[in-house]
Amino acid sequence: MAYGLYDIDDRKAGHFNLHEAGQEKRQSGFPLTALILALLGGAAAILAIGPQLLWSQPESKHGGNLGGIVINTTFNACSGAARAAACVVSPREFSYGNTTYHLSDIRTPDGEFPACDVEAQLAGKATRTFIGILNGGAFESLPDPTDSNPTARILMRDGVSIGQIMIAKGVAQPWAPQPYNWCAHANV
Repeated sequence: MAYGLYDIDDRKAGHFNLHEAGQEKRQSGFPLTALILALLGGAAAILAIGPQLLWSQPESKHGGNLGGIVINTTFNACSGAARAAACVVSPREFSYGNTTYHLSDIRTPDGEFPACDVEAQLAGKATRTFIGILNGGAFESLPDPTDSNPTARILMRDGVSIGQIMIAKGVAQPWAPQPYNWCAHANV
C-alpha cells in the first residue's frame, strides 16, 4: 500500500518496510482503541447517572435529603410573632420548622406595605391561594441552585412548580429583579 514511499535501495539495504511497519502499528494500536472505547463508555455512563450522584445528599430529620425535603403537613396563616411549625407568612414566604423560606421563582404583591388597595386585596388573595395549594398534599421543597440565599426554595408537586401554579391562578408573576406595578396590572 505504501510502496511508493520508499526507494528500491531501501529494501535491498535492509531498511524498514513501511508496509510491514504499518501492519505492526495497527496491531499494537488495538489496545489503544479498546482504551478509547472504554473511556467513551465510561463518559456516557457518567453523563447518564452522574447528576443523580452529584445531587444525592444524606437524609434529613424531615425525610428527603438535606437540600430538598418532602413536606406533607397542614399550613395556616402565621399570626404575630409566635409562628406555628408550618405556616404561611406572605404570598411567597412560608415557615417550616424553625426556618422561614421564600419561593424564588415568583414575585407576589406586597401585603405588608401595599402601594394601593388593589395590591393589598391581591396580596390577601395570593396568601389564601398559597395556603390552599400547600395544603393540597405532599410537595417537595428544593433549594434554588441559582440563588445564594439558603432560604430560597422552589416547591414542586407532581413535577410542577407551585410558583407556576400561582402564576397560572393570576396571583403571582415570574421572578424578575425589576419592580412590578401591581396597582396597574392587578385583576382582583
